[in-house]
Amino acid sequence: MKIAKLTLFYLAIIVLAITLSLAGVRLSISLGLFALIAMAMIYRHIHILYRTNNMEQVDKWVKNHRKEPIFAALYASAYGTKQEQLDAIDVIIHHYKQPAIKYNYLFIKAIMEDNLGAAKVAAAKIEKEPLTSYAQCYIAALERRTADMRSDQLTQPWMQPAVEAVYAYTINDRAKFRQLADASIDQARGIQKYGLLHNFKHMEEEWVNEGIIPRAT
Repeated sequence: MKIAKLTLFYLAIIVLAITLSLAGVRLSISLGLFALIAMAMIYRHIHILYRTNNMEQVDKWVKNHRKEPIFAALYASAYGTKQEQLDAIDVIIHHYKQPAIKYNYLFIKAIMEDNLGAAKVAAAKIEKEPLTSYAQCYIAALERRTADMRSDQLTQPWMQPAVEAVYAYTINDRAKFRQLADASIDQARGIQKYGLLHNFKHMEEEWVNEGIIPRAT
């Protein structure tokens, strides 16, 4: 499907180039027009991935790119079982060699598996801020070490409320959790917002499974 779309796009560009040439449009103008089209496409991609608040757009993007490892993990988070999420994360861990990516996803996997020992090992090996500090503060929140769950290195505005939402989750404070989770989601954009939405949803589902909050009827 992706190849077919690219083929149609390039065919359209070729047809447009021929049409402009037959119409006597100068080459410099044609090249400028093509450059504008390319820039518009790039901007649209960047906007959807990193800036938009429109989760329908992001969801469509994730669905269309779910064969790529990171988007496959996002798709599994939105639509898959826990095992499917773990399987998708394993693909990322084996696909990417960059330590920041590899160990960040090893950290995420360890958290999902309730393996704090492995999470601490992975967090120490990320070696890229603010991901390292976020992982360490996240672990501190899970361990209820409130003095250690804040850091000036949490430079993304969604990070600190996300960590504090995790702490509220550990003490079963539903109201505080929802307040902080919403604050974190409100500060995020694009695929980060999409990921947080589904991560916090999974945490609430765990409460339901544990009988802490009633199941919706």
